[in-house]
Amino acid sequence: MLTVMRIDHWDSRREGPVTEAALRRKVQACGYEVSSHDWPAGTIVPAETQDCQRVGAVVTGVVKITLDGESAILTAGDIVYVPRGSVRRVEVVGSSPAQCLDAVYHN
Repeated sequence: MLTVMRIDHWDSRREGPVTEAALRRKVQACGYEVSSHDWPAGTIVPAETQDCQRVGAVVTGVVKITLDGESAILTAGDIVYVPRGSVRRVEVVGSSPAQCLDAVYHN
């Protein structure tokens, strides 16, 4: 499967400061069920095939996400769209923990 990674970046001029509540509202408005994860520095979520469409959003910290072999570094306010069937791996990089939102789309 060929995945072209789609990442939306937060626009603080238009959307205000990045907060968990603001990110949660933005993702929920698109029909996703949202949960929050706090990960210590160095956490690696092993590669796994996704059984549903989902979104990942970074509230704080720096996260490296890999989808089907393509990697990107995400920071506060970044939202990545993860298609069903793609292989996703997540790694918290740097010495700080990360708070992220994981949202699942149920159709």
